[in-house]
Amino acid sequence: MFDNSSIMIIKSGEPLEVFRLEVDTDTQNSICSVFSNAVSEMSSEKSKVVFDGSYKPLDDEYLVIENFQLPDEIKDAIRNPIGVAKYEKENGSFPEIKAIFVGERIESKDTENFSVAFQRFKKEQYISTRAFNLFFDNDTFRREKSYGISISDNIDCLFSENELEFTSFYYARQVFDLSDYYRSATDQEVQSFTSSDRLLIDNTDAFKEMANTWIRRKIAMINDSEVLSNYSAAKIKGLAKSVGIDILIDNKKIVIPNDKEKVKIILGFLDEEAYKGPFSQNTYLANSKRQVNK
Repeated sequence: MFDNSSIMIIKSGEPLEVFRLEVDTDTQNSICSVFSNAVSEMSSEKSKVVFDGSYKPLDDEYLVIENFQLPDEIKDAIRNPIGVAKYEKENGSFPEIKAIFVGERIESKDTENFSVAFQRFKKEQYISTRAFNLFFDNDTFRREKSYGISISDNIDCLFSENELEFTSFYYARQVFDLSDYYRSATDQEVQSFTSSDRLLIDNTDAFKEMANTWIRRKIAMINDSEVLSNYSAAKIKGLAKSVGIDILIDNKKIVIPNDKEKVKIILGFLDEEAYKGPFSQNTYLANSKRQVNK
């Protein structure tokens, strides 16, 4: 895989720009080999789980976003790497790097398939010219003062057969904007949630202020499940009690306190992430969930 593939760089910022990293043949082959091995390690002997934003994969699982739309700029770079601009200084400095990728294209009849491996680029991968970078040569360490970058031996996501594969959503979203695949409540949805006739929130401004990504994701999941429409406050209170969670009711509404930790417990329960251990009978709040196929 990736035989003779060019090493490409995605520039940080918008719009998306791709550059070709000029390297010698030995370096190119070595990087392609490392990325190819990393692809095998990502999914080898692991089970595929379709990503829905609510499940954290186990060590023997990986996540996929189906029908993922690979940007045209990346496809064009793989189709014609020679036509891609070289990574070099712009206005006296090198552009900031968002990710590095290698990819291949296989054409069959009237279709083309892409396999592309991506590695997010971290700040520590820049080789600082301010530090003393010492390299061993001929029994002596010498200082290298030139600008440089480091490429590691792992990948963070793989595009293959119209799917984006990854084990960490947190890392994958540093390569691509995955907001369309990961429901998070908008400001309007948060506002609508605070005015729900099933909820009593004393300080709506304080609630909006504490509505971080986790809370917004819970709001989106709760809205999508329509649990507040399908169950009365009294029914929800009873179900919560069965797993050891106390929910207060006032005027047939669920009371949402100003305490952030208590809010997380209630929202986690409404999104079906709270449960009672069958043996210890302790109440737990899960950090992910996955439906078991019937």
